[in-house]
Amino acid sequence: MNKTLIYLMDEICAGVEIYYTGRTGGQYLKTAFILCDDYVELVSKLYLKTDDPNWSDLNRNGHYKNFHDILQDIEHIVSVKKAGQLQRVQDLQAAMTNRRNRRNDFFHSTNLLDLSVSQRNCVESFCDLIEYGEILFSNDWRTTLESCYNLATLEVLLKLERRTFSDPSIQTKINKILQEWPRNISNSCRKGVHLAVHPEDLHLRLCVTCGGKELRDKLKTLLAP
Repeated sequence: MNKTLIYLMDEICAGVEIYYTGRTGGQYLKTAFILCDDYVELVSKLYLKTDDPNWSDLNRNGHYKNFHDILQDIEHIVSVKKAGQLQRVQDLQAAMTNRRNRRNDFFHSTNLLDLSVSQRNCVESFCDLIEYGEILFSNDWRTTLESCYNLATLEVLLKLERRTFSDPSIQTKINKILQEWPRNISNSCRKGVHLAVHPEDLHLRLCVTCGGKELRDKLKTLLAP
């Protein structure tokens, strides 16, 4: 297993957790969106380096290659080695380029500091990132993702949340699973604890952390056609 991919997957998991930590109040949507954009570039560079150990992210003049050049390098390799996936990669890269432009606006124009990021922006960004990585790294990506802390469960939640954009009833089904999920303690201590109203962010994080594969499998039933 690619050790660097393991480290990167841990970072991606942290980015998704940041999104779900402040999803309801929207506190960290922009932070999660920017991190996901960073992960796109890191995934791309890692794939290029894995495919060719001699690949460098430096141009001949010693400057770093820009985002567009890196995606072009990816596109060239995919056109040769994964031709059947080329169109999908191009579609994903087009969306990723738009997000990079939006992300740059946050930093290069103080007039846009109040530019908002929606939950949908974050969900679609992370879903595209995961699909992109799976196309590039094939089975290594899936194996690494499944072994990474809570990322496999968070992936299911992202996919379900994306479906809620066209079918809001799915959110009610998710809420029902979370509302019925048992607490990780058996006592009824009233001191030193936080009481969370379902399905707020804190309760969701605790369910993901303590629910493991059992919760993930329960949520996956909602992805069935």
